[in-house]
Amino acid sequence: MSPARIVCMRHGQTDHNVARRFQGMSDVPLNEYGREQARRAAGVLAQRVTSAPASVGISASAAGAAVRVRVASSPLKRAAETAQIVAAALRQRGTTVDGVHVDKRFIERSYGRFEGATIEQIRSLMPVFFDQWSATGESAGAGIEPSGEVGERFAAGVADVSQGMDEGDVLIVVAHGSAISRGVTTLLGLDAGSFRGLRGLDNCHWSEVVPDRKHGGWQLAAHNVGWSEQAIGA
Repeated sequence: MSPARIVCMRHGQTDHNVARRFQGMSDVPLNEYGREQARRAAGVLAQRVTSAPASVGISASAAGAAVRVRVASSPLKRAAETAQIVAAALRQRGTTVDGVHVDKRFIERSYGRFEGATIEQIRSLMPVFFDQWSATGESAGAGIEPSGEVGERFAAGVADVSQGMDEGDVLIVVAHGSAISRGVTTLLGLDAGSFRGLRGLDNCHWSEVVPDRKHGGWQLAAHNVGWSEQAIGA
């Protein structure tokens, strides 16, 4: 049995997002605007989960109170706080929320020596690694975690966290842009390196995948869904 839908949501804005600095596994917290983003997005997501008709696929029941939601999160502060805000918004609408499950497999991709630096700094100080990353999305020399490993750990986390969920349930995973892009492509049965076919998620926006009941696996149902204002951060 698998949930009716998996929502993979990116965290709210941080000061590193504003400065266009690579975050990776660095534990950068939300800024105040990021918290406001999370509150607004949580309201949109809560309404979508509890009110959308079954034909949309977000739930197997039109009765919001009957929808059961499980929330999972990366352990990094920016994702964990966003997840708590989302869970609180759902509970306020009377939705049963099966806790917030923290799983390190949802952590952001490690960007190694790039972390804390801007694109301009990397281009100037690490030109060889910058060229490798620009051309392929990878750079072992810079200590960047391979895309395939990111996708595999993310998908494995989804499989484990969703254990015991029913067809009418919704799993919300609050994580990070690079991890989600590679995780979603892996869930779709694609090479994680094909993530460039997906537009990057804005802060507090999400992708949704649903079970492919005919062929097995997952299908992309929606991408970069969120609140109306576009947010800074890549």
